[in-house]
Amino acid sequence: MGAGLTREERKRLKELQLLKAQQKKKKKVDTAQDTIPYKEMYRDGICRMEDNHYSKTIQFYDINYQLAQNEDKTAIFENYCEFLNYFDSSVQFQISFLNQQVNFEEYAKTIDIPLRNDSFDDIRKEYGDMLKMQLAKGNNGLVKTKYITFTIKAENLKAAKARLERIEAGILNNFKVLGAMAKPLNGVQRLKIFHDIFNMDTKEPFHFRYDMVAKTGLGTKDFIAPTGFDFRSDNAFRMGQTYGCVSYLQITSPELTDKMLADFLDMDENLIVNIHVQPMEPKEAIKSLKNILSNIQKMKIEEQKKAVRSGYDMDIIPTDISTYGEEAQNLLTELQSRNEKMFKITFLILNTAESKQKLDNVAYQTAGIAQKYNCNIRRLQYLQEQGMAASLPLGLNQTGIHRLLTTTSTAIFVPFTTQELFQDGEALYYGLNALSNNMIMVDRKRLKNPNGLILGTPGCFTGDTKVRLSDGQAMTFEALAAMKGGAPVVSYDMGQKCLTPAIGYDIRITKYVDELAVVTLENGERIRCTMDHLFLCGDGQYREAWSLQKGTRLMPEHEVAHVEWKTLPAPVPVYDMTVEPYGNFQLDCGIVVHNSGKSFSAKREILNVFLITNDDIIVCDPEGEYYPLVQALHGQVVKISAKSTDYINPMDVNLDVIYHPEKYRINGDVEDVDTMIADKSEFIASFCELIMKKPQNAELDGDEVSIIDHCIKDIYEEFLFNDPKPENMPILEDFLNRLNYYADQNEAARRIANCLQLYVTGSQNVFNHRTNVDMNNRVVCFDVKDLGTTLRKAGMLIVQNMVWTRVSTNRALKKSTRYYVDEFHLLLKQPQTANYSVEIWKRFRKWGGIPTGLTQNVSDFLGSLAVENIVGNSDFIYMLNQHSGDQKILAEKLNISPHQLSFVNNSNAGEGLIFYGNVIIPFSDKYPTDTKTYAIMSSKPDEMPTK
Repeated sequence: MGAGLTREERKRLKELQLLKAQQKKKKKVDTAQDTIPYKEMYRDGICRMEDNHYSKTIQFYDINYQLAQNEDKTAIFENYCEFLNYFDSSVQFQISFLNQQVNFEEYAKTIDIPLRNDSFDDIRKEYGDMLKMQLAKGNNGLVKTKYITFTIKAENLKAAKARLERIEAGILNNFKVLGAMAKPLNGVQRLKIFHDIFNMDTKEPFHFRYDMVAKTGLGTKDFIAPTGFDFRSDNAFRMGQTYGCVSYLQITSPELTDKMLADFLDMDENLIVNIHVQPMEPKEAIKSLKNILSNIQKMKIEEQKKAVRSGYDMDIIPTDISTYGEEAQNLLTELQSRNEKMFKITFLILNTAESKQKLDNVAYQTAGIAQKYNCNIRRLQYLQEQGMAASLPLGLNQTGIHRLLTTTSTAIFVPFTTQELFQDGEALYYGLNALSNNMIMVDRKRLKNPNGLILGTPGCFTGDTKVRLSDGQAMTFEALAAMKGGAPVVSYDMGQKCLTPAIGYDIRITKYVDELAVVTLENGERIRCTMDHLFLCGDGQYREAWSLQKGTRLMPEHEVAHVEWKTLPAPVPVYDMTVEPYGNFQLDCGIVVHNSGKSFSAKREILNVFLITNDDIIVCDPEGEYYPLVQALHGQVVKISAKSTDYINPMDVNLDVIYHPEKYRINGDVEDVDTMIADKSEFIASFCELIMKKPQNAELDGDEVSIIDHCIKDIYEEFLFNDPKPENMPILEDFLNRLNYYADQNEAARRIANCLQLYVTGSQNVFNHRTNVDMNNRVVCFDVKDLGTTLRKAGMLIVQNMVWTRVSTNRALKKSTRYYVDEFHLLLKQPQTANYSVEIWKRFRKWGGIPTGLTQNVSDFLGSLAVENIVGNSDFIYMLNQHSGDQKILAEKLNISPHQLSFVNNSNAGEGLIFYGNVIIPFSDKYPTDTKTYAIMSSKPDEMPTK
């Protein structure tokens, strides 16, 4: 008995055994409730214990400490040291980490998608089942929570309450400095923690209200207690049908690391870690160290006397004495000269399991982690009841075990590891956390600025590059793109390590380039592509074309013979496609290359939004790839081209402003007829600036802006005075006629009218019609793929204006509007559309709009003058694999650490980084392919019924 214990621990053990024997004579504990060591839990979360001790608990949330840059880690560590020094010796505090298995069925209810008795309930149910399947891939319902409990001594509740509230405010402020969210817990919330710990075997839900105490005559302990406790074993116990054991960490390592605590918390088992901290009075700590130094000096003198008597050199003394003396002196110097305090630390670990054998296995696994860092885990002997009580977030520690540590040494147990993103309500699914394998569920509306970006994978091939098809044939990219549909290609399954059939879609020209990489294989085959395209190499990693070297093995069966760069006399088109779920495809020469990627992520979010929210959805689709999804959701596809019969009127205004002006007075902002006309005048000025082909960055002159404003006012005053109905809505021809009216006396009116003629009576008059499509449909997609060069810029600007009008209308209805604009970099190339985009990114959030820009041409995007405003007003970014050159720019603009950057460097399909406010998390998103929802999102336009 007591083997392996120190002399102090054996002494303490004898004291406890004597105390236990005395208590047994005095009073016999009859109930499980008597074992729970508190007197009263008040509604506000204050708990009264023995000897007039009172405690409160704050729950705090994780921050990305493990992924942070080194300078950020240092800042967090220093702030945490300040946090520890905040407490004086009258405040004992306890930091608790709970990893608990919960009832999976109850947990799964948080991601349930309610059925709505409509034609989409089948896919709503399937999507919900997919979410539950992804939930099971995580920690199987293992919920991780963190708390800090602080305890003081006070004469009465009133005195305790005032002081606890002051301490609570200080702690919350410290967490704010650290960048961690925190919230105080009330009585019911604290009782639920105890209930869930005591009832791990049943996982029954906690049902309690304070009015139930008076109604039932029961105490709060009756609602949380297990069926019983059994502490007869010297090194384990039982509560209900759960076996448990409490151990303490024996710190024997000369150096501590911040990774040890993280490794304990990464265990996929029920685990409760508690760090009890008792600050010491500075004078007491210094006095204690001086006493230790005196004792060491005494021992040193005794050893020197012994050396003289034995006839050897008195300077030769045991190294332990010398080492301890130096350490104690250094410690004393730190306390006297630096901002260091001394703390009594008790590090406890509670392991639980459903059987004794599994408990021993889990405890052995825990001990292995400690040994990895040269420390030991020791079971508490005859102290399991005290250890169990000290493992509750109660602020009570009666184990009598502690270790002295300074502020810096205590702070090495920094309580932050990896942040999770799992929200309830209208949270959307974005994959699994690549570090913890837990689901990422977030609601962008909760962000200060919900605007977002989806940055896809770059890289493309020349049109003559042949792609291998699953039927053994091959086709060039140029031919595949001309098919205007998908293609049965060959992919490489990284998991099964084999080639497999897949569908390539969204086959298109991605951009025009005047510089190419030419990769020559050992058999003489040559591949021409952009220098950033990713090739799958023999080690299972992707590498960019420019980084390939002679001898590099390419999957599955080739080697690189030579790589060179070619500058072309004129830009040529390059192509790419999207292949889900494998994210790659095989060229006819046999090698496997990465696909482009971004649209699938957007489609998944669009589908998710449609299924669980009432938000309206608008898509600007320059490649004609969203039609299958929109049609499946019974949405409205507006095909805009010179030959189309779908019309949208750029002169449309929201007539509801006229009939119900009271709905448009929101939070001090007023949208009335005057502001509506002013906005329309501003838009038409942008439209005219674009069609007049002004020199780069040149604007309309004062006369031109003035006549446009004058004409627009004339048109809408006449329209509103006569009969403001949709069928009488002004069109561009009315604007042209008004310009011609002033043309004889006004040179500016004549110039504008001459340029406008093409779009009214000329061949490009597609926008000179009243709207004839259902713009009130919940899902609207503007397909601008077939807009010619002349119309494309104007068309994109008009689409943006239509979106703005919809957002304005929905604002009055208190409805959010999601706007997805693909190939976003194209909008930022032209000053007019770029400026309009910046206005959208700045103003939409105030009007309930949530814009999302998608691009895989990140270089073009980053090169835009508008990028600072766009990125600065986007709190949500979904980033897939990126070109190495772009990575450096993105890292600088978004403050990405090298470790975080590795998740978008040669990453596989569906892997990357998600930015949610200040949180950056690596994700992995492998969407199940055997689902109806996947088929909807990956359907080829040519497979859908004709519109």
